[in-house]
Amino acid sequence: MRGLNALGSLAGRTLLVEGAAGGVGSAAVEIAVAQGAGTVIGTASERNHEFLTSLGAVPTIYGPGLAQRLTTLAPHGVDIVLDTAASGSLDDLVAIAGDPKRVATVADHAGGHRLGTHVADAVNDSTLLSAAAELGGQGRYTPRIEQAYPLERIADAHAHAERGRTRGKIVICV
Repeated sequence: MRGLNALGSLAGRTLLVEGAAGGVGSAAVEIAVAQGAGTVIGTASERNHEFLTSLGAVPTIYGPGLAQRLTTLAPHGVDIVLDTAASGSLDDLVAIAGDPKRVATVADHAGGHRLGTHVADAVNDSTLLSAAAELGGQGRYTPRIEQAYPLERIADAHAHAERGRTRGKIVICV
């Protein structure tokens, strides 16, 4: 929510979410749809396209050729971009948006500072948590848990996280 809020009102705008199938990206997609984004385009591997469609996003693959794919998906252009992936694509995302102030990253802080994008830190904020809870209560946002591990299996949880490509958060039960 902090990254989306940095981009201003979402109402009627076309938003690109880089890394849309992960825990943060999928939350961003749902919240953006709930906040009235006109179109949400999400990058993900093809195996996650059906999942993104179920969240209300228009899916596309990430990587080389993204700008060209977006000309078909968003003929009037992308208004704003949220990077949740730290995939090394931030320079390309700024070029797609046309202005670093139309891009926020929650994942590539060094790149964001270098390029002048909005950089959103993960900080507990009771106002944002309450807003997310309200959306959850309305059935418009569902936090996703990929896998839960007991504390004694924390090494397995780290190994799982390092493999990447999760559809939600990895939780450690204490």
